[in-house]
Amino acid sequence: KHEFAAPTLGELVLLFVIASVVGLIGETIVSYPVDGVWKDRAGLLWGPFSPIYGLGAVLMTVLLAPVRTKSTPVLFVVAAVVGAAFEYAVGRFWETFFGIVAWSYQSHPLNIGGHTCVCVAVMWGVLGVAWTRIALPWLLGVIRRIPRGATSVLSGLFAVFLAVDIVMTFAAFECWYDRHAGNAPDTAVEQYFAQHYGDDFMTARFQTMSMYTELALRG
Repeated sequence: KHEFAAPTLGELVLLFVIASVVGLIGETIVSYPVDGVWKDRAGLLWGPFSPIYGLGAVLMTVLLAPVRTKSTPVLFVVAAVVGAAFEYAVGRFWETFFGIVAWSYQSHPLNIGGHTCVCVAVMWGVLGVAWTRIALPWLLGVIRRIPRGATSVLSGLFAVFLAVDIVMTFAAFECWYDRHAGNAPDTAVEQYFAQHYGDDFMTARFQTMSMYTELALRG
């Protein structure tokens, strides 16, 4: 069927954007009763994006494609493994390079380094099935109603913006880490980020991330 044709690169970019925004909104709403306050859960310096959901959606789209027509239990298991492995890798990355703890499942049974656990794997399994069976076909159907030329332009603009956003975000985190480590900003780049994206800004922007430089494994 048309809606199940393999997504193009441009369509994957749009899926990333949609999932990043919807995921951010969903997590913010679901977390409010637990936190008791509204927290900014954005994952990039600019825009309403939580890239873990965007990248998760793209991975689910690509890696679950070979088992899309398999039984629901098979799809569920593969999605659970892919999702849990992805979340572990992301959590491990933030901790290793920046000493950042964005989430922790240390209090959950059967957790792996606090970065993921069985309960989360089950959640990813359910999301993977819902994404593959329901959300993805519907979203691709909507996207493919847009003229191809407009889709190319839109995805291209988003790709360029996100690329710059990601580079700026990692640069801001690097400078934030250096300041936490006690290194005074002495280069032009470090001074720029200290002025425009200082500690107060970073703490307010990334409210669910806590930085502990002693956790980072840097040579």
